[in-house]
Amino acid sequence: MKLHYIQNKAYAIFKFGWHTKQFNMKRFNTKNNPTRQHKAFKNTKNQTSHLVKQGQFGVRSLEYKQVDIKQVNNIKFKMLKEIKVLEKKTSLGKVKVWFHMRPKQAVTKLSPETRMGKGKGPIVSHCCYIRPGQVVFELSNLSKLKALELISSVQNSFSFKTQLLCKFY
Repeated sequence: MKLHYIQNKAYAIFKFGWHTKQFNMKRFNTKNNPTRQHKAFKNTKNQTSHLVKQGQFGVRSLEYKQVDIKQVNNIKFKMLKEIKVLEKKTSLGKVKVWFHMRPKQAVTKLSPETRMGKGKGPIVSHCCYIRPGQVVFELSNLSKLKALELISSVQNSFSFKTQLLCKFY
């Protein structure tokens, strides 16, 4: 995480990647927090990230879903464990993975017995919104059978329907 100063105000920039063990979100200013979500998520079909761009194989979502930060970390750890097992079995070398589920939206919650008009609640966790057609992750440096094996083992941990994508050369 880097802090950038613009007009004497600190802005935090989070970098997500495979080198981190899990996504850690921190809130800085508890009274006037700019990361709280106020607008509803637009239910439009995804038209930009629906193709496999970096890898050979990919997994695409088929429905709208709000995925919590715990689910994202669970999917990520399960995939890494399966990839380690596959790398030992095959002699193709390192498997490259591009993970496109990044939790950006804050989820707020008030206690169940609070009355109206007390403001927005504190941030409980973070989530990301999945649209139909969005590529969730991409793989490369794998054979087609091994990619199918990996995706079928990880597919049970998704809370939404998915579809396998292949890039042809």
